[in-house]
Amino acid sequence: MIALIVILSYILGSIPFGFIIGKVIFKTDLRKLGSGNVGATNALRNFGRLAGFTTFLFDFLKGSLACYLGEKFGGELGQALAMFFVVIGHMYSFILKFKSGKGVATSFGALLQIDYRFALVLLTIFIVLVLIFRIVSLSSIITAVIAAILAVFTYKLSYISLAIILIASMVVYKHKDNIRRLKLGEEKKIF
Repeated sequence: MIALIVILSYILGSIPFGFIIGKVIFKTDLRKLGSGNVGATNALRNFGRLAGFTTFLFDFLKGSLACYLGEKFGGELGQALAMFFVVIGHMYSFILKFKSGKGVATSFGALLQIDYRFALVLLTIFIVLVLIFRIVSLSSIITAVIAAILAVFTYKLSYISLAIILIASMVVYKHKDNIRRLKLGEEKKIF
C-alpha cells in the first residue's frame, strides 16, 4: 500500500495545471514566458488573476488530496510520503520532462490537510512577508526556512517533520534562480 501511495502521489503531483491552463485556454506554453515556471505566480503575471488563482487552487488541491489518501491508507507514514512525493511530482513532473513548478502551493495544500493550524501559521507569515517585501519568491524562501524550523519544534523527530524539512530544502533549492536575481536586485515585485 505504501508503494501505491508513493506512486499515486507522484503522478498526482506531476499534473502541471499552469501548463495545461496555458496550452488549453491561452494556446501558449507558460514555460516560454516570464520565469519559465508553470506555477501560480508565473500564470498570474502572464495570463491574469483568474489563471493565477486557478493554477494555485488546483496545485493546492493535488497536495491536499494526496495527503488525504496517504493518511487514509497509510497512516502518518503514508501521509508524510504522500506530502513529499506529491511535491516532488510537482517540482519534477514526468509530463514536462522533470522540469516544473517550485512546490509552494502544493506544499501548502498538503500541510493544510495534515495540520491546518501549522499551515495557517505559515500562510500568515507568507502574507506578511509579501506585504513587506512585495516579492513572492523571497517570501516563499523565508517561509520555507521557517517551516523547517517550526516542524522540528512542532513534530519533534517524526515522519512529518522529516518530510517538511526535505520539502523546505527543495523549495529553497528550486528558487536558486530567484536567489541570484534577488542578489542582483533584479527580482520582480508582485505589486
